[in-house]
This record gives sequence, structure tokens and C-alpha cells, in this order.
Amino acid sequence: MYWSSSSVLAILAGGAAASLSTFSEAAGSAAVGRRSARGYAPDLQIPGASLSSKWLEGSDYVQILEFYVINNSKQNYLTLADGLNITIESDSLDLVQPGTLARLAPGQKAIVQIGVKNKAGVANGSQCGGNIVATYGEGYGPTLYANSSFSGPCGPATYTADTNSLGYHWTPQWWDDAKFGIFIHWGLYSAPAWGGVSPNEAYAEWYWYRSHQQGYNPDFYNYHKETYGEDFNYDQFISNFTDAGWDPQQWVDLFANAGAKYFVPVTKHHDGFALFDMPSTVSKRNSVAWGPGRDFIGDLFAAASKYQPHLKKGTYFSMPEWYNPAYAKYAACLGGCNDFGLPDTNPYTGESVEYTGYVPVDDFVLDIQLPQMNILANVYESDYMWCDIGGANNATIFASDWFNNATKQNRQVAINSRCGYAGDMTNPEYASSFTTDAGSWEANRGMDPFSFGYNYATPDSAYMTGADVVNNLVDIVSKNGNFLLDIGPTHNGSIPQIMQTGLLAAGKWLSTHGESIYQTRFWATTSGENNFRYTTNPQYSPAFYIHYLTKPPSYLVVPDPIPWLPGDTITLLGGSGAGTVIGAERLSNGSVALTIPDQAINGDEYVWTFKLDFTSTW
Repeated sequence: MYWSSSSVLAILAGGAAASLSTFSEAAGSAAVGRRSARGYAPDLQIPGASLSSKWLEGSDYVQILEFYVINNSKQNYLTLADGLNITIESDSLDLVQPGTLARLAPGQKAIVQIGVKNKAGVANGSQCGGNIVATYGEGYGPTLYANSSFSGPCGPATYTADTNSLGYHWTPQWWDDAKFGIFIHWGLYSAPAWGGVSPNEAYAEWYWYRSHQQGYNPDFYNYHKETYGEDFNYDQFISNFTDAGWDPQQWVDLFANAGAKYFVPVTKHHDGFALFDMPSTVSKRNSVAWGPGRDFIGDLFAAASKYQPHLKKGTYFSMPEWYNPAYAKYAACLGGCNDFGLPDTNPYTGESVEYTGYVPVDDFVLDIQLPQMNILANVYESDYMWCDIGGANNATIFASDWFNNATKQNRQVAINSRCGYAGDMTNPEYASSFTTDAGSWEANRGMDPFSFGYNYATPDSAYMTGADVVNNLVDIVSKNGNFLLDIGPTHNGSIPQIMQTGLLAAGKWLSTHGESIYQTRFWATTSGENNFRYTTNPQYSPAFYIHYLTKPPSYLVVPDPIPWLPGDTITLLGGSGAGTVIGAERLSNGSVALTIPDQAINGDEYVWTFKLDFTSTW
């Protein structure tokens, strides 16, 4: 979204909210009167600033300048009455969008973003600098100032295949705002679709590799032997992998109705069988040349563009392949001693097995991996390259070319940390708990207890419910993460009903609570403990959100120093009790106690969210 130059943009990370509209004259006059009488002014500091590589979505490359604002006062709040206005002084940059904050509690901090653009004659990539100038308090006393210098490359960056150059690339604003995405593991492994049963479950998408390992628990080796026989090789599952139940529109409609803002299908897993088209000189091991004869990724992306154009499109891509003969010279112990590049043999007879669709090439990285990545990035126009495993690569060459091409198209793209260099974000996998990380990160797991690919052995009762999805999402977002939740379609492309039910239940909750999730930022003071979580949101007028992860009692003491002042309004967000006013009072120990009516207690589900509007005229 691109706001006009008369609006402001502030991203909150510390007990503050951005003012996207001016407060009323009456409220402002009352606030100024009180501030003037009491003489309470905050003590603001701007410790540093960064010219980011991001620009405002939909703008003509309006660059985002990002920095913290800290309130060093031990007792005085920043409020609307202070009239905070943040601008710049620069010989090389013009201010397009100023910044402000509506509320900043004592001792807390917030990240603020303002929009800038090169002055006429200043080339992109030039070293630019200037000063951030924040003024406040002039409505009730002498004008107060907070200043900070900044410097860095101005305008859209041009990248080189150097990690220092690539290290300047930030996660785009759309990724920071999206919060929730859908991961899709669908491929040949969806035909056997087996990974044992919890607590001894393993990734079903690793079926081929695990069936070579005698003694592995669960016992893929003997399961395959007893179910399919010793002479049945993995590539014979190609005939069982079909499009009989596949409907790309139904897929993207489900993602949208689940409340996701992006999706990431597996384009090629470690078995090397790709779901997209490519020149036959690169590889014929794909769903276009074999089996269904379909370009699944192309059709899925086309459906998204037509039916759900707001969805961003990512691409999971395995860097190595288990048994590709061309990877033999790079064979190494990767990811817990998984030997990629070894020749495939029948684990029961020892006979060599043909690698279906293999085209002899000189070098795996140059002739297969890099061309496939370039096809996904530039032909399919991926918004998010989600690599896996790493290993041998030319990721820095790929990323620099992709970033530069995307910038020319005014497209902001993202890359994860598993392609071969640090990338834009980390991706913890099936983690049981999380801590707040100010850097970009994305939790990923399946709706299945411990498999990304479909595992028919998993009972319906073991899948994540809508409540599970929402609780995980709120917890992750409150700690500055995104949540990439995986589904595993069956061999024919149909999505199991139990997965659809959980996703749609989560989507129903998000449809009325979304403002407390999307475009929010974490609260730097604390993410919360026990059943409390917090988010801040600059987009829906100044607001702060208190999330309670279970049904609340009628009297609830918030233990953390939320930025509440007498005269603020707290209401239930979402559910049948939406809009119910919640009573609030400050206790002697500084905590805020909420009095919650029955209609609010009984008027929601999964996670109760209380919206704090900064309506105080203090």
C-alpha cells in the first residue's frame, strides 16, 4: 500500500502506535491544556537510523528510512498532545512521508519508518546522508528536539555477487506485513504417503531416502518391501502421481479463505522430480515430461493471479538432489549426514537404478541448479525463493541477478537463508517454542504432527485444529515472526478435508481479528508470558493489542507495562462480542486490571484479543 505524502508511516516495536490521521481539535485542545498545566514532557532519543533497501509498495521507489525512537523519561508518556513530527534535513534526499507516534510509554521504544526519495540529479546507489529531526511539545511549551544523523546508499540498490553487497538486501515490506503463509509439499512422495505414526513419525517426503536405511525408526525399509515388493523402485510412483483431484483455483481460494497472504509450493524436493517446465537440455525429470504431463507450478501461479491476485507466490527449491548422477562430484555429508549425490541402487537387490529423466550435463550447479532457479525467479516470477539444504551452489550469482531484475520491474522479492548464503531471514522448522528475535524469521511446520508431505498413517485427530493454528500464529507474530503452515495434498492433488477444516476455521478468526495480526509489529518491551501476547499496528489508527490465549476470567490483571492511560478505550476485537467495552484501571503496582463482561468472555474463541485505542485526552 502507498500512502499519500500527507499521511505518516510508523512501524511499532515498543509500546507505541502510529498516527495515520490527526486527532480531533477538541481532543487536542484538552490534551494540550492538561500537558501545559502539568508540564509533563517525554524525553525522546533517536539512537541511529538506516537507509533500507526497501521502498513503499506501489510507490515510485520511495525509499524507507528506518530508526528507533526511545522515550528515556522514567514517568512521562509521549501522547498525541506532544505533536511529534519527524522529518529530515538532507542535501541528497527529499522527504516524501514524515513520521510520528501517537503513544510511547516511559522507558519504551518504537521503530519508525519515513519515506524519502533522491533529489534531482542524485544517482541511485550514491552515498547519501543527512539528519533526522524530531520536534515535539511546542503546543504546550518550548519546542523539544531529538536528532540523529544517517547515511547509506540512496535509491534502489544495484547488487553484485558479493555477500557484503547482498547483505544490504532487506526483507520487503510485503513480507514483513503478511505474517501468514501456506507451505505445500506435493510430489512423488505423495504417492506412498507414509512416515509412520507419532511418536515415531518421520517426514513422509523423505520416503525414498529412508527406504534405503535399514534400522531407521520408523521402518521405511521393511514397510516398502512388505507393501510394494523388493523390485518396486521409487520412480515407479510416477504413474501413481496424478492430477485427478487437483483444482488450482480451489487451492488458491482455500489459501485466501484461510487468511494467508502468500503461499510456497514445493517446486522440486530432494528426489529431483520438478513440478515446473524447463528446457529438455536442463532436465526431463519433471511433471511435464513424465506422469501427469502438467506444469503444476505454472497453472497454480496463473490461478492465483486470476482468482486471488493479492497472494504473493513463493517457490520452495531443493538445492541438491539425492541421487542425481551429476551431483556425485559434490557428494558430501549434509544436513545430518544425508549423502546427496550417491548413485541410487535397489536397497534389497543392490542393482543400479535408472534416474528417470536425467540428461547428462557437465556440472550440476551450472547446468541444472542455477538454470532451474533462474527459471523460477524470472520466468515464473517468484516473489520468494525458499531454498533448502544448501550445499554446492552459485546462490550469490543467482541472488544478485534476481534482485537487480526484480528491482527494474518494481518488484520486491525475498530469499531465505538456505540457498547458500545468509539471505533475508531464517526458517526454524518444527520448533516447539520461540523467543523474540528483532531480525526477520519465519517458523514453518506441517498441520501433521511431524510431516510436511501427506502421511496417510496420521489419524485425523492428530492434525492441527483452527485453535492450534491461531494460537501458534499469535505466539509467532508477537515475537516478530511469520508463520508458514504446511499442507500435504494426496497423490492426486486433493487436499484432505481435515486440513481444509482447520485452515478455514483459522481463516474465520482472522477475518475479524486480522488488524491485530497483519501489518503489525512486535512489542519490544516483551512478547508476553503465560497466556499473554502483544502486537502493535500502525495501520488501523493508533492501537495496541492484548492477546489472551485462552478464555479469560471476568477480572484479568495484565502484568506488563502496556501503554494505557486513563481515558483510553479498550474493546473486544472480533467474534460475536466484538466492540464490547472492557473496563480498565491502574493498580498501585502499575499493572492494568481489565474487567471483562460476560458477552465478551462468551463472545469469542481460540484467542481473545483486546484492542487498546489511544483515545485519552491526557
